[in-house]
Amino acid sequence: MRTLGCCLAPLCWPLAAGAEPPLMLPAIEVSAPRIGPGAGDYATTELDGATLEARGGAAQVNPYRALDLTPSVNRAEADPNALSTEQQTLRLRAIAASTATGLAVTIEGTPSSTSAGRGGVGNLYDLENLERLTLWRGPQPAGVGLGVGNLAGSLALGLRAPRQQPGVMARVARADHDFHRLFARLDSGAIGAAASRLFLSASSAAGAQWRGPGGQSRDTLNLGWAQPLGADLSLSLYGAHNRFHSDAYRPLSHAESQDLERYGTLGYHATLTGSAREDADYYAYNTQHYTEDNLLATLSWQLGPRARLQLRPYWLETRGERLTGKRTSIVRVEVDQRQYGAVAELQLELDAATLTLGHWSQRLSSMPPPLSQRLYTVDDAGALRFSRWGILAEQGERAYESPFAMIEGERRGWRYTLGTRYLRLRLPAITGYDASALPDLDHGAALDLDPPVDPALGTAPVTLAAWLPSLSLSRELTPGLEARLALGRTIGNPWLGPLYSGYMNARERFEAAGIDLQSLWQRLRFERAETIEAGLRWRHGDLTLAPTLYWGRLRDKQVMAYDPALDLSYLQGGVRAHTQGAEFEARWRADAHWDLVASLSWNRSRLDTDIRTAADSLLATRGNQVPDAPEWLASLALEYRHGPWTLTPVIRHVGRRYGDAANTEPVDAHTLFDLGLGYRHRAMTLSLAVDNLFDTRYVAVIDAGRDDAQPGTIGYYPGAPRTLSLTLTMQR
Repeated sequence: MRTLGCCLAPLCWPLAAGAEPPLMLPAIEVSAPRIGPGAGDYATTELDGATLEARGGAAQVNPYRALDLTPSVNRAEADPNALSTEQQTLRLRAIAASTATGLAVTIEGTPSSTSAGRGGVGNLYDLENLERLTLWRGPQPAGVGLGVGNLAGSLALGLRAPRQQPGVMARVARADHDFHRLFARLDSGAIGAAASRLFLSASSAAGAQWRGPGGQSRDTLNLGWAQPLGADLSLSLYGAHNRFHSDAYRPLSHAESQDLERYGTLGYHATLTGSAREDADYYAYNTQHYTEDNLLATLSWQLGPRARLQLRPYWLETRGERLTGKRTSIVRVEVDQRQYGAVAELQLELDAATLTLGHWSQRLSSMPPPLSQRLYTVDDAGALRFSRWGILAEQGERAYESPFAMIEGERRGWRYTLGTRYLRLRLPAITGYDASALPDLDHGAALDLDPPVDPALGTAPVTLAAWLPSLSLSRELTPGLEARLALGRTIGNPWLGPLYSGYMNARERFEAAGIDLQSLWQRLRFERAETIEAGLRWRHGDLTLAPTLYWGRLRDKQVMAYDPALDLSYLQGGVRAHTQGAEFEARWRADAHWDLVASLSWNRSRLDTDIRTAADSLLATRGNQVPDAPEWLASLALEYRHGPWTLTPVIRHVGRRYGDAANTEPVDAHTLFDLGLGYRHRAMTLSLAVDNLFDTRYVAVIDAGRDDAQPGTIGYYPGAPRTLSLTLTMQR
């Protein structure tokens, strides 16, 4: 029997006795204070820490959940509490937003959040420890978007610094599907004459899958230290240790997704059957687990009344593995990622402008392509039996160098930002090995046996580079009415894994045609988007309206294209696409009791060419909407406050989508209703939240991979049923 549900975040604010509660509804960018240079003149959404907690759900893990009311944001997840970091999707203005390709996520200005393969990293800090979130969709200032790609946008997370006064916060949450979570944070306050401030927090969360066996768990430690080093110098240090386990949800075919009454609760098998094909769908053979460690620091030096220098070093390490059942085999992939670097930034206050000069440098050792991939079969006893090596390789570090410069100011009534950033990426050499004679060993032990090099699976270093200019202008036309214009270029990281594995699987055909892997590697390009947007902001009392129009073109998109010389389809670049759309936001504080936030978005992203997939087959994609990109999105949230009580109904609509680029696998539109109820008494807040109030059956996640997904290759994941959560928060 289905139970009550909870995607709508509990209304649990950390309130001191007698304090006024912050609003759950997020302020749209037109009324939010600026965070970062020029933020207010671009299409941004800025949320404070209280809003993040209120909309973060019982798990308080996933910052993306707080963006559900933001225009042109299409977010979906397979797990009702977002503990599964892999099986979730995010698109901004119909462009896929992944930290591995098109979304630049920074924490305190450091890009230490690159996804390792299809799992790990991204949710290192509990939402209770976040002070703010800023999302850019479309053009971005030059000092924003540091990461492997910002094609779809950038997400900046700011951490909650240690408090000046001692304090403690505790939270306990329970939800359907055996979900439970404990969180505690302790702040030291200023200590002694040195005025050092510390915080330490810990959390533990776990839950079962709502369809099929298995579940997710996450244990996290966060710490922060702030230290003044004199009148003009300060140092802050933050760290995270995260350990999580996640059993995968089973994807449905398109046909199955059209009959959710029958297949909506279909999951992986709970037991082994003795059949190799069936046991590839055993839940414990479709799982992943990771351990993550992160350190980042900010050294801030006020050089004088008009100059400030900041240095932000960071380090991240991810270790773990993923098991995936495929046909009759189980594939094991090891992940061992290291990422470190620093951002230096000098800000100068000139007579009529602010000049920012900076440089970002990073080294990243990570998949793709996988460096260790082993294949297994399942024996009669249900145990994994080693079959063979799929991939054994090693590569150096990817080197990122990116200087940037920006000037912002006001002249003759016009506010402006003008800047540019140069990004140079050096892809390291890859050495492939012939592992056919090796036994079942981990990656390091296999390399210690000195296997022979396979020259056909190696590459030499390749360098990619791009200039990323940006410009914004805004002017107050009349009191309360402002016009703005922004334009800029963003880039996406090229897909490396599918290209490498595609060559490896069809190497005989490539070699027969005289095509080596290096020649394909040298064709790699950044995917580029040039976007222009124009908008108005109108304020009248407590009513704010903000319409925006945008248009963009995308170049060097990678797709699976047919090569007649090989009679084979493989990943190739050079495809073009275009985007266009309109966004509308409204916020109205009707009186002391009522608040309203609404958004409406129309997004089109169309491929400009057809894709040839076989010698006599043409995938008719020209003019089609890209996969998993609804043209229409809408949301409406109300908040009613009366004394200690708060009631928050939320409506979210996602329009019709397609799973494939040929637009032959449609997914119906859906509308979800969420409801939250909160009660505050002194330092305690009790919150009840229900997601999917009317138990709507719908498809949430479309795992299309790239925008050229072909019919029959896509995974569909049903959205969670009605779920109930209860959260108790106390803070002193």
